[in-house]
Amino acid sequence: MSLVIITFFASIQYIFYAGVPDYISTFEFLFITSTIGFILLLCTFANELFRIDKKHTFRCFILAIESFAFNLFLVIGSNQFDSTTVSGVISSYFIFIPLAEFIIYKSLPKISIVVAIVLVLTGLFFMLGMDVTKLMNRNIIFLLLADIMVTINIITIGNFAKSSNPAILSMGQLFFTSIISFTFWMIESKIKGTAITIPKEPLFWGSAIFVSFFLRGLYSVVQIYAQRYVSPINVSLIFSSEIIMTMFFSNTVSKFFGYQPNEGPITVIKVIGAIIMLSGILLSEINPKEVLCLVKGKNNDKD
Repeated sequence: MSLVIITFFASIQYIFYAGVPDYISTFEFLFITSTIGFILLLCTFANELFRIDKKHTFRCFILAIESFAFNLFLVIGSNQFDSTTVSGVISSYFIFIPLAEFIIYKSLPKISIVVAIVLVLTGLFFMLGMDVTKLMNRNIIFLLLADIMVTINIITIGNFAKSSNPAILSMGQLFFTSIISFTFWMIESKIKGTAITIPKEPLFWGSAIFVSFFLRGLYSVVQIYAQRYVSPINVSLIFSSEIIMTMFFSNTVSKFFGYQPNEGPITVIKVIGAIIMLSGILLSEINPKEVLCLVKGKNNDKD
């Protein structure tokens, strides 16, 4: 349930990017949101700082590089796409998880997972309106790179979560992401000859606060805690429901916060796609052995 909740916040994040003016550097936005997120977590988990050691510091730095790359590709790639399309492409990273696990661990996915992936992909195709021309854009390359980075990040968190302090990993990740973003922002400003200024637009700060609190802060902590108990492939399939939430809530949330809605109407085809996707996600949570034991148990009761 915690993964579903943060998936909802992720599903409406693209709405708030509309409040970021074009002149704002991607690195500046990452720096501001990461810094605010770090401060929020520091105020909440300050008593955990004494647990920091070299192992945690190294792991935080690795997660920061992955997070920085993902957010960079996401912000660049989301330009010129509507929220549902961006969410749909980003949600498809779950297809990379089994491949990555096979390469790293030499493990094959369960049959139920394979079927679930096929169902989710089918539902995704329906939810994009069966219009593949939406993907004929060079920005799609950056979204696919974001998919690869989030795949690596999920597997990395899965390896780190069980033997690390989630609060420290979250704080450290944001701390290093802030430093990396600030460094690139300085370099970019010097190359372009632009001044280092802080935006004053209310819409920008509304977007920045939302992203900082719900995505940089809450999202990172909850994901690390949850991945102690949920496998990477199941995490990715749960996250794939993001596009469903985007479709149903995007326009409503946009109007509530004063942003211009950029979603089309909810069609029957999209609803069918959502149902197919949810079926695949639920199937991924089913353990065939447990089902078989349950069926056998009922048969024994009848006997």
